[in-house]
Amino acid sequence: MFEASMITGVIVALGQLAKNYIDPKYVPAISLVLGILGGVFLVPADNLQTGILNGLISGLSACGLYDVTKTLHN
Repeated sequence: MFEASMITGVIVALGQLAKNYIDPKYVPAISLVLGILGGVFLVPADNLQTGILNGLISGLSACGLYDVTKTLHN
């Protein structure tokens, strides 16, 4: 599960980087897509459904971290 936590940090960083180039309202959707891709391709899983679930967890965690940092930054 160490990989999932690393992917979450990378997704948050990529979301912050993407915020400079696109409208910030799309950052959670991008985080979710990146999380699913990371869960399927980077986190070891027994089957595709488990990889997608791991990716959803990572992507939604990154969205939550993004919202917290957005709230604290303002």
